[in-house]
Amino acid sequence: MTRARSRCAVCDRPLKTGRGRPCVRSCGARLCRSTHIPLCTDVHGGQCPNLQLPPEMP
Repeated sequence: MTRARSRCAVCDRPLKTGRGRPCVRSCGARLCRSTHIPLCTDVHGGQCPNLQLPPEMP
C-alpha cells in the first residue's frame, strides 16, 4: 500500500516528500515553492482560515 502524496493547497501540484512550505499561520496547509506568478504563499495568505483581520473603524 502506498501513501498518498501531499499536494499544494493552492495550485494542487504534487509535493515531493519533504518538500513544500507550511502555512505561516499554522492552518496546516502545505504550499509549493514553485516560482510561478502569483506565488502560492501570496495567494493563500488572503484565503487562510487563521487570518486575523483588524477591527473595522466605526
